Amino acid sequence: MFKKIMIVILFCSLQACASARISQELQKGKMSFASGEYRQAFHELLPLACEGNVDAQYAVGYMYYYGYGVTRDCESGIFWMTKAASRNNQAAIKALSMIK
Repeated sequence: MFKKIMIVILFCSLQACASARISQELQKGKMSFASGEYRQAFHELLPLACEGNVDAQYAVGYMYYYGYGVTRDCESGIFWMTKAASRNNQAAIKALSMIK
């Protein structure tokens, strides 16, 4: 029983660390975008999007669609925004309704 409790505590601790890391990386990507460092922002946000972060998925989709920091690719932009919208990201839902 003690062993199971320790495993749960360890798992929760690791998950909390991962959540903090993702939050910091997301903020870093958003700051890069806001300061006009689009290529840097894209490189910071793409790994988070691949890991399933819904906000990063929308941001990467937006960047692809409009060509911020990456060669413009509407198909990839719609792909990433659709992933975010499927997880109820309101910005992605709104963006898709405007471009489709």
